[in-house]
Amino acid sequence: MAASESGPALSPSAAEGEEETILYDLLVNTEWPPETEVQPRGNRKHGASFIITKAIRDRLLFLRQYIWYSPAPFLLPDGLVRLINKQINWHLVLASNGKLLAAVQDQCVEIRSAKDDFTSIIGKCQVPKDPKPQWRRVAWSYDCTLLAYAESTGTVRVFDLMGSELFVISPASSFIGDLSYAIAGLIFLEYKASAQWSAELLVINYRGELRSYLVSVGTNQSYQESHCFSFSSHYPHGINTAIYHPGHRLLLVGGCETAEVGMSKASSCGLSAWRVLSGSPYYKQVTNGGDRVTAAPKTLGLLRMLSIKFYSRQGQEQDGIFKMSLSPDGMLLAAIHFSGKLSIWAIPSLKQQGEWNQNEQPGYDDLNPDWRLSTEKRKKVKDKESFYPLIDVNWWADSAVTLARCSGALTVSSVKTLKNLLGKSCEWFEPSPQVTATHDGGFLSLECEIKLASKRSRLETRAGEEDEGEEDSDSDHEISAKARYFGYIKQGLYLVTEMERFAPARKRPRTITKNYRLVSLRSTTPEELYQRKIESEEYEEALSLAHTYGLDTDLVYQRQWRKSVVNVASIQNYLSKIKKRSWVLHECLERVPENVDAAKELLQYGLKGTDLEALLAIGKGADEGRFTLPGEVDIDNISYEELSPPDEEPAKNKKEKELKKRQELLKLVNFSKLTLEQKELCRCRRKLLTYLDRLATYEEILGVPHASEQRYDAEFFKKFRNQNIVLSARTYAQESNVQALEILFTYHGSDLLPHRLAILSNFPETTSPHEYSVLLPEACFNGDSLMIVPWHEHKHRAKDWCEELACRMVVEPNLQDESEFLYAAQPELLRFRTTQLTMEKVMDWYQTRAEEIEHYALQVDCALSLIRLGMERNIPGLLVLCDNLVTLETLVYEAGCDVTLTLKELQQMKDIEKLRLLMNSCSENKYVTSAYQWMVPFLHRCEKQSPGVANELLKEYLVTLAKGDLKFPLKIFQHSKPDLQQKIIPDQDQLMAIALECIYTCERNDQLSLCYDILECLPERGYGDKTEATTKLHDMVDQLEQILSVSELLEKHGLEKPISFVKNTQSSSEEARKLMVRLTRHTGRKQPPVSESHWRTLLQDMLTMQQNVYTCLDSDACYEIFTESLLCSSRLENIHLAGQMMHCSACSENPPGGIAHKGKPHYRVSYEKSIDLVLAASREYFNSSTNLTDSCMDLARCCLQLITDRPPAIQEELDLIQAVGCLEEFGVKILPLQVHPSATGF
Repeated sequence: MAASESGPALSPSAAEGEEETILYDLLVNTEWPPETEVQPRGNRKHGASFIITKAIRDRLLFLRQYIWYSPAPFLLPDGLVRLINKQINWHLVLASNGKLLAAVQDQCVEIRSAKDDFTSIIGKCQVPKDPKPQWRRVAWSYDCTLLAYAESTGTVRVFDLMGSELFVISPASSFIGDLSYAIAGLIFLEYKASAQWSAELLVINYRGELRSYLVSVGTNQSYQESHCFSFSSHYPHGINTAIYHPGHRLLLVGGCETAEVGMSKASSCGLSAWRVLSGSPYYKQVTNGGDRVTAAPKTLGLLRMLSIKFYSRQGQEQDGIFKMSLSPDGMLLAAIHFSGKLSIWAIPSLKQQGEWNQNEQPGYDDLNPDWRLSTEKRKKVKDKESFYPLIDVNWWADSAVTLARCSGALTVSSVKTLKNLLGKSCEWFEPSPQVTATHDGGFLSLECEIKLASKRSRLETRAGEEDEGEEDSDSDHEISAKARYFGYIKQGLYLVTEMERFAPARKRPRTITKNYRLVSLRSTTPEELYQRKIESEEYEEALSLAHTYGLDTDLVYQRQWRKSVVNVASIQNYLSKIKKRSWVLHECLERVPENVDAAKELLQYGLKGTDLEALLAIGKGADEGRFTLPGEVDIDNISYEELSPPDEEPAKNKKEKELKKRQELLKLVNFSKLTLEQKELCRCRRKLLTYLDRLATYEEILGVPHASEQRYDAEFFKKFRNQNIVLSARTYAQESNVQALEILFTYHGSDLLPHRLAILSNFPETTSPHEYSVLLPEACFNGDSLMIVPWHEHKHRAKDWCEELACRMVVEPNLQDESEFLYAAQPELLRFRTTQLTMEKVMDWYQTRAEEIEHYALQVDCALSLIRLGMERNIPGLLVLCDNLVTLETLVYEAGCDVTLTLKELQQMKDIEKLRLLMNSCSENKYVTSAYQWMVPFLHRCEKQSPGVANELLKEYLVTLAKGDLKFPLKIFQHSKPDLQQKIIPDQDQLMAIALECIYTCERNDQLSLCYDILECLPERGYGDKTEATTKLHDMVDQLEQILSVSELLEKHGLEKPISFVKNTQSSSEEARKLMVRLTRHTGRKQPPVSESHWRTLLQDMLTMQQNVYTCLDSDACYEIFTESLLCSSRLENIHLAGQMMHCSACSENPPGGIAHKGKPHYRVSYEKSIDLVLAASREYFNSSTNLTDSCMDLARCCLQLITDRPPAIQEELDLIQAVGCLEEFGVKILPLQVHPSATGF
């Protein structure tokens, strides 16, 4: 039998009487790993050479033993030796309860349990390797707790279920190589005489010697020999087999046949029964009953023995019983003989119930058909007679036996007719299989598949060895008869003498592999076998079973369908043969093929079975749950020809007929009275149509046909076709798959377009709106009004009858809102849900979405792109947001502003704040460029929104900037000059006005040069249009020039003042006087002291300032301030210079000749004013003196002496100074201030 094949009978038929064919199945329970074995090669042990050689050997050994009284091995029957050697090396023994199995291997005994069909090992007994493994024997105890294992030497080992060796029983006597000491019977008996012992073990060797052992397990595990017995008186040539019948306490022994007068039929065949006694002699032969043989001459003693050996004709060797087996009820005994004969005996009478010689047995000469296919096994056919004998026997039931032959043929045969109950042919196993008793409707068989290793090259043949050649070739026929005869004699002499001169040529060993398999044959019901056939994918046999027993063939086609790839062929071969509609529709709906075409074909096949014909058939109960295709059911009042128009008709006519047919069928359907089954059919059809639509959509998404075939993903389509279409659209949006979403909008618009804006809101904020611009709403003019352009929809197909309102309201009256999840997760999008887009909603969406993009992702460019795309699509109301986003984009991406600045924060700013943010981070080098790039566009945007605001913004920005520094405003003015083509401030009046205000606003006193630079940027008088405002501005610029000249003079003399100071003080005489005093005093305090020429220059500058700006102050005041500063400068030369600036006497009229300056008459301070100035300066020096000899006293005296006519006030001061000098001479220590007449208490 092949490793995993099974061969059940498929055509059961009734036999005569009650003999029925068994329906069975074969299963491989276990297959052991292959074993490799190297076998030595010798001469063949079959054919003529073996028979002649053995005949010579046996006679010589007999004479040697009985004539010369030399010890020789016990002569075992040739048939026994031949059959035992034909057995496989391993053995199989099933426990009496059928729950434990012992598998005897080369060096271990595996114990397996029936719980898992003997697939796992529960115990393993280690045993030594046996040189004669076929001669081993194994037996279970009656309670299945002990296992006895007998070696070919006669040694017995006892194990427990865990594989532990309990004890070893050695044989009383044994000779190496003498197989007569091997065990022919190993039997456990129940022992109740003493609680000390668990069981009694009978060990019977082939010599007929029986030894009984009492065995004990547990804490006191041991054994003890109970008694001995010998069957040699009854069986002088030994026994072949022995079994025990517990019901009758009979020991049934089988040996060689004898032909003596008066013997029963059983005894003559070598069968005897022995009653087991509790005491001596322990065994008593049961002689009553049975058939008797006819009288025959009796040969005694030596002549009898010699006659058996010498006078047996070739092929007529002594027969005997090889194996025996008791029927399950213990009423019958089956025995197989050396000759291949089968005999059935009644128990306990031993009356023969049946006997079949080998050639009378049906199919005895059949050989395995597979051998013809193998060259190696074909060789065996040449010696096919050796494969005819029975090798094992057991019982299938009380009336049927299991027979195994050397050829591997296995049958379950009736004990009445020997008819094979397995069917027309036997079941083929490997040669010489072993079989167990039947339990739970089946038995186990052990087989061994032997394969030869590949032949080595002849060049590898060692010297002295013959090449293997073809062992079973016809070369023997080419050798002469004489040569063959001498060859046989030589072999016989070598076997007797063992002399090397007679040794045959050696042949090199061969390598073989052995595969052992444990196979179970079980009877089964048609249903069970049918199911197993399907599971083992033996579909043809399963279909045959189904047709024979009337089983449902759907199961076969269902399995084939699920095992096959979906295509047109598999639909035709398998699915179309399945009758059950619900199963077919389930497959059409649930199975997703691996390619587009197959998926389409499967769905279309499902549609064919859900059309109106099937709907009407269900309503009439005519379909019986079968999958009905159009034309398979007759519809009342409509002919089949009308249902199926001829293919050769023109397409137009065919389409018209189909439409007419559909209309007529629809009239027969009352949708309001549909049954549950009809409703389910409609639901399936709707689902199939949905899947087809989704498949078509998926194909569109994948692209061109060849691309869709390559890129088609069955797993994705399985998810996509069942997925909520709104969820699919949202997923595609989240994945930025614009093409897919466009296709969904196009082909599933009715489901998706009401949620278009909400779906578009699910595009990632980081995705550029340009990528999905084709999906954005747009407006167009319809006359004078704007309207939203509707989406251009398509349909994959025409509307089906099951999608009409009449059917839909009955089948699925309450459709679930597929978009509910969308607004549950984002309730703010609910306001955008609409079946008809309005301009207000679209405008609101654009604004909201742009703000979301900027808020969530800070992607200003994406938000701006969206708004610009909206404006391109004629969506109104987006300008302000667009401008703000442009500003924000400039701030964030170009101006280097804080990247965390948000649109919301920017919208809350004033325009001037935005402008300052734009220009704040500009470097001096790039300020002008930035002004052109950022400021000017920003001003234009502001101007667009509010005309006139740009000028005010620029003015406010520059003026504010000028307050701290004129550097950047200057750059603006420089790039607004009249001669430039591109001006930042194009209006010249605005330029002058802003420039004037910037200069006057500047609070710094070191910006004079920048002011002059600004002045250079202003247009000259006469440039451009002459208006009153322009003239006024030019006058103000001229005035600015005068003010700048004053500021320049102040800066020249180290008294820097902001330009605004000069402008603010030009009308205040008091402030002007203070400025002049501060200027002269500042000059007087300079270190080192300034020269006279410097003082004269200062006087001239003061007069210039007075003339140009400080006209509120007269020139006399300038002279007086100048003179006073000279007098108070604490320097004698300055005091003398002051004297030149005054009238020093009442009679002086003209200044001295050398005082004139630049040819003009020199101005002098009036005499009265001069006296006041001198007195004030003198008193200041006097009061500031620290002692009477302080140098300030000299300065005070010098000032007084400038008045030459010495009026009384002057003289008094001079006298005081002189008097103070006297006090110093008298040592009076007092401050000059204390003695001045003005001092208190003087």
